[in-house]
Amino acid sequence: MRDDRFEYFLNAVHYCIWRGSRRLQLVIDKVIGRLLLFFGVLFLSNKSQERLDIHVANREKETYGYFNNKKRGFHILFANDNFGFFYGGYSIFISFLLNGIYIRVFEYLNPVLLIVMMVVPIWLCYIPAYRAVFTNDNYLKYFKEFEKMDKSWHRKWVMITWAFCVGGILAFFGGIIALFAIAIGWNNVHLPFSGY
Repeated sequence: MRDDRFEYFLNAVHYCIWRGSRRLQLVIDKVIGRLLLFFGVLFLSNKSQERLDIHVANREKETYGYFNNKKRGFHILFANDNFGFFYGGYSIFISFLLNGIYIRVFEYLNPVLLIVMMVVPIWLCYIPAYRAVFTNDNYLKYFKEFEKMDKSWHRKWVMITWAFCVGGILAFFGGIIALFAIAIGWNNVHLPFSGY
């Protein structure tokens, strides 16, 4: 592995999200293509069916760049957004935790300070991720490297990516729970079915 493991990790996760988006599109295209073929066989004449086949082939050529461009294509934009969403879950956990501690200790709600304590950790956590993945399109260098890897590498990193994404969601909801539990206090929290 490289010297900068954090950068490698983030780029590998970003790559797997991008690759997953592309694979999902291929599955959807196959399903739609088979439905069109079934529709064509049942309801269209041979001449109309040939025109439909030509139209589908032309559509694939026209939309290939739109979907697969690694700088501005649909899949890379989808991967960028989802990577930011899942990565943000971890920093949001820190923000909620700090806000819960602030509310618990000072018992005074200054809205400006709460917003600052919410935004600053997210911003500070986003800077290293942005530098590792998006600065100078750094991910393109990694994508070339990752595309050469074998199936076992891809399987391993798909599992790691799933864990990263689920962890981001859990961190987000854990942050909400931590905010309320710390701010209100464990003694005042009444959970459903607790008998209190």
